[in-house]
Amino acid sequence: MNPAEMDDRVEKTTGGWSAPRWRAAAIAASTFWLSSFFTRIALAAYQSLERSVPLADLGRSFAAGALLDLEAALWLSAPLVLVLAVTPGRWLAKRGVRTALALGLAAAFGFALFVAAAEFFFFQEFDGRFNFVAVDYLLYPTEVAGNIWQSYHTGLVLGAIAVVSAVAFVIFRKLLRPRENGRASLRRRFSFPLVYATALALITFLLPRDFARVSSDRVVNELAGNGYRSFWLALRGQDAPYEGLYRTNSAEADFRRLHRLLSERATDVSSFAPGSTLRHIRALREPRRSNVVLVLEESLGAEFVGTFHPERESLTPALDALIPQGTLLTHAYSTGNRTIRALEATTASLPPLPGISIVRRERSRGLFTLPELLRARGYRTLFVYGGRALFDGMGQYMKANGVERVVEQSDFPKGTFRTAWGACDEAIFDRALEEMDAMHATGAPFYTIILTVTNHRPFLYPPGRIAADPAEQRRVNAVRYADFALGRFVSDARRHAFFDDMLFVLMGDHGPRVYGSAEIPMPSYEIPILFYGPKLVAAGVRVPTLASAMDVPPTVLGLLGAEYDSKFFGRDVLQLDPSEGRALMTHNHEIALLEGNDLATLGLHRQSAIYRYDREKETLAPVRASDAGTNPGVENAIAYFDGADRLYRGGGYGFSTPTSTAMPAPDAAGLRRPASSKTKRASRAAPGDPDAARRRGRIERGHVSRLAAAPPAARRPRRRAHPKGGRDSREATHIRHRRKPRRPAPAGGEARG
Repeated sequence: MNPAEMDDRVEKTTGGWSAPRWRAAAIAASTFWLSSFFTRIALAAYQSLERSVPLADLGRSFAAGALLDLEAALWLSAPLVLVLAVTPGRWLAKRGVRTALALGLAAAFGFALFVAAAEFFFFQEFDGRFNFVAVDYLLYPTEVAGNIWQSYHTGLVLGAIAVVSAVAFVIFRKLLRPRENGRASLRRRFSFPLVYATALALITFLLPRDFARVSSDRVVNELAGNGYRSFWLALRGQDAPYEGLYRTNSAEADFRRLHRLLSERATDVSSFAPGSTLRHIRALREPRRSNVVLVLEESLGAEFVGTFHPERESLTPALDALIPQGTLLTHAYSTGNRTIRALEATTASLPPLPGISIVRRERSRGLFTLPELLRARGYRTLFVYGGRALFDGMGQYMKANGVERVVEQSDFPKGTFRTAWGACDEAIFDRALEEMDAMHATGAPFYTIILTVTNHRPFLYPPGRIAADPAEQRRVNAVRYADFALGRFVSDARRHAFFDDMLFVLMGDHGPRVYGSAEIPMPSYEIPILFYGPKLVAAGVRVPTLASAMDVPPTVLGLLGAEYDSKFFGRDVLQLDPSEGRALMTHNHEIALLEGNDLATLGLHRQSAIYRYDREKETLAPVRASDAGTNPGVENAIAYFDGADRLYRGGGYGFSTPTSTAMPAPDAAGLRRPASSKTKRASRAAPGDPDAARRRGRIERGHVSRLAAAPPAARRPRRRAHPKGGRDSREATHIRHRRKPRRPAPAGGEARG
């Protein structure tokens, strides 16, 4: 048979509109659509076990979801359509090519099943579709793969998927056998891809980003969503600039409002620098150079603490026993549902900016942080973590922002009990005590951050510590063990020389999981924050003031009696009137400010809303849209988040050393162009006007130079302006070695008063 006859035969079998040429694409699209559809059914069934969903809402979610599933299926199948369109017909008739297509389809089938299983387990943990958390986790496969393997019957699931995919391969191979369909012209052959591309373009541009928002019930909206689409949107929004996506005001309006919002008893209101949060904080207590240890307990939400829920059996008897000996914040909230949000809040006291945490952003070097401020006053600084320091960029962030030494998983001896996330809590606390003994021996005060890991899926811990069997892998047991390890740590610390002059801050980093129908599930953000220190903190005090994790740095400095110049967005919550408290948080793409019972939210496309929060019922009731537009809470939220983004991206949130005479400070009038969805990131850079620079220099020399004047021998390398503008960078690299202890700063750098 000559080539012409071969082409004629192939066109008869593979060229028509409904010919086998496109059967593979139809199978692929059907696979992805059906897997998404049945995943939604499984998620709805799972939700029905925990709460009832109105049938009308469920119907709308399935209708919207079907279109979103179609969009995802068309996009996922588009590469195969393109390949089939350009592949010569005689190739498609070959047995080997058909076998390869069947293998590819079977792999796609297995992938769809794997994604469906992953999405179901993710929904169990986070009550939502794939989001920023899923994107973050994929960047660190070692911890995540280990966690999944230890938490679920992963081998059984993967084996089942492999068997089903093998069966699918046999079926697909039969379906792809050529059949007679009559001769098809070249025009008809390429008409299908053209129609396919048109349909794909229409459904993509006609379905808005918030098409899944079919109800005021957050979970119903999550059911309507599509996992592939949600993951793609989260991936695109990882470092999304605030400007152009969220509501903004002028720089002048932002900082004028911020100066009012950040004022407190200790603030010298006349000291606020234009276009900045920089102001002078007076000491309201006698100054002390006490040791400080901040313990961030993994996933320790307030719901677990018996003091908050006396009607339940307490899972935290050790913490409950410490609470009467210290000062407890009874209405405290985390800034996000990831540990790195707690780290940024308790170090930099910054609002949680949209997208990824600043802990993982490249420009987060030399920020104004509590470790940097204390180190400039002669403190030794330490971060102890049971996992790998590279996870979420935590180690790099700490070293670049005032922490001299980082202890991580590789520093623990072989034989230490470990989970996928790192060394167990007991080992972490024991190592922290050793490190603090060594720092205390130098004669310098120290500041230590301890991050635990055990209260996290797979919920494994050393046997014999508590009555429950770790093989059960239950969260409540992990909470009991975490509490046991915390109580043991404080008890052991009492026998160390540094204890008498120690301030403990014991808190949860965030709640255990995201759940509930509200747009922002508030109970998931409630955390305990306890200040404990026999010689520093009043015992038996419960503070009802609304508070945030980002209030921890200024509150710690207040307890130390420090007089300093601050850029923090938090305030000393122990000096506030209960009516003055606030909490800021982020949930997926939403950012929010809670004042009293009013929750002001800012969303994408410059949307805003106001909800009334009922703490007893744990519900959010929306306020009329007409009222939300003029609500002062919305304007306050804009000032916090827009102002923080201006300072961070413009380089105005850096820490100035005594040798630096002109740390960049954003100019309120000329920081950036008016908001636009196409505004480039560079629009946040500090302006290059020499006169403005001189004005900023005078401001900084008048304020930042008072931060902490270390003696000449202890000064750090000079900083120079980053070549891209705004951000400071050190001539030396990050701290890679253990520094010699700093000598106490002279009177100009000590806490005043």
